[in-house]
Amino acid sequence: MSVQRLDLLVAALLIIFGLWLIYTGIGYGLMQGTTPGAGLFPIIIGSSIALLSAINLYRALGGVEKLGPGISGREAAKAGVVIAALLIAVWLTPYLGMMIATMLAMAAISLALRTEPGPVFFVKLAAVSVITPIILLLLFQNLLGVPTPRGPLGF
Repeated sequence: MSVQRLDLLVAALLIIFGLWLIYTGIGYGLMQGTTPGAGLFPIIIGSSIALLSAINLYRALGGVEKLGPGISGREAAKAGVVIAALLIAVWLTPYLGMMIATMLAMAAISLALRTEPGPVFFVKLAAVSVITPIILLLLFQNLLGVPTPRGPLGF
């Protein structure tokens, strides 16, 4: 199967997946009184996946984006590291908590996809990998009231 056909297939499957997330989220409910319901986040994520995949499908069908004949071993390895980092983060979440597992996953993925040389990259990596999960934890727990898995350190 060519990369172009694979791109079309994945885009179509992601559109279906996004629509399924929206449908499932509606079943959970958007709001519960004045607070966001369990379905709000799946609806937002599903809408984003479906919309961006539809744009990708449109661009692929219209010939706007030309892909190479295949994927290099290096690019396949990067994709493998990203998938492994996400799976390991999900596995570690009950043991370390959502915030620490997310920090580690962000750092591993950033290192795998590293595009700029030098020590400045590591400063940016540390800042983003630490600050983003803290902000998301505060947002979900305090503002939205969504419980997140906590690790042995309490966060």
